[in-house]
Amino acid sequence: MRLRRTARAAGLATATALLGFGGIATQAQASAHTSAPTIQRYECRYTPDEPELSLGSRGVAVKQAQCQLDSVLDRHVKVDGKFGPDTESATKAFQQCAGLARDGIIGENTWRELNYWWLNDIDCHR
Repeated sequence: MRLRRTARAAGLATATALLGFGGIATQAQASAHTSAPTIQRYECRYTPDEPELSLGSRGVAVKQAQCQLDSVLDRHVKVDGKFGPDTESATKAFQQCAGLARDGIIGENTWRELNYWWLNDIDCHR
C-alpha cells in the first residue's frame, strides 16, 4: 500500500540536496507548487542507518532497503528484515535499472541511488 513519505524523506532530501546530488526541490520550491496533485508514496521509516547489506543480513536496515526497493521496483518485495534470495534478486534488478554493478549487495553506491530514486518517486518500470 502506498502512503505518504514523512519527515524522514524530507530529512534525507535535505541531506541529499546539501551533499550536492541534485534533482531534489528545496522545501521553498516544493511549497510554491502546492496546487499540484498529491502523489501517494511509500512510507519507509524503519531506520536512517545505511550499513552494507547482503545475503544473510537481518534487521531494520534490511527492512528499510526492502521497503524502498518495493517502491522503486513497483513489485511486491517482502519487508521482513531478512535479506534472502528474493531481496538479493530485487537488489540486482534495481542495480541494473540504476546502471550499477549487479552484485546484489547494498553498499554505499546502491544506498545513494536507492535513496535518490525513492525520494524522487522514480519507478524502474516507467
